[in-house]
Amino acid sequence: REGIRKEILKRVASVPQVTGNKDKGLIVIIKPTAKSSYKNLVDILDEMAICSVPTYAIVNDFSPEEKTLADKLNKE
Repeated sequence: REGIRKEILKRVASVPQVTGNKDKGLIVIIKPTAKSSYKNLVDILDEMAICSVPTYAIVNDFSPEEKTLADKLNKE
């Protein structure tokens, strides 16, 4: 919980610094795997609200590289 929130907050703060526009915000693409539970999805959506992420999307498309990475991380 603290790890993802800390990372999201860091990224939210970095977007205006990188773009030079305080009105631009972070865009997050959420890709739940087949092993993700409903609770996992609700938890990450809660983090989006807590961290004031203005734009996010839930998608189900995985590139071969993303599938390999997700499989590797799920084994750990």
